[in-house]
Amino acid sequence: MKRTITYEKKIDIGYIFVIPGLKQLKINETIELDTNECINVDIDHDYRIVGLELFAEEADVLRHTPVQDDMYSLRFTDQNILSTYHFLGVDFHFSKPDHEGFIGFDIVDQLKYIV
Repeated sequence: MKRTITYEKKIDIGYIFVIPGLKQLKINETIELDTNECINVDIDHDYRIVGLELFAEEADVLRHTPVQDDMYSLRFTDQNILSTYHFLGVDFHFSKPDHEGFIGFDIVDQLKYIV
């Protein structure tokens, strides 16, 4: 099952549904990722990440086809991971040491994300 990814080129905003094939989860709240103001996280009532909204320079990565996409991982490039931020059972990976240059994520708490 493929993960849904959208990208609006005119306004440089994109969205990634974290759980492949699942668009019907109700969003309970949206928060800005603590370490990167260009990534918003949508959270459901079970406190799981439903999706990610990427803005500005972080949205640029969405122009690329994922090089790895499975149920628990997503990578847009094969760049080295220089920083990682863990939030709600998901590791966010970045190509720069200051949590910038989003390149993908891993769902590490797989039991939490079984649907």
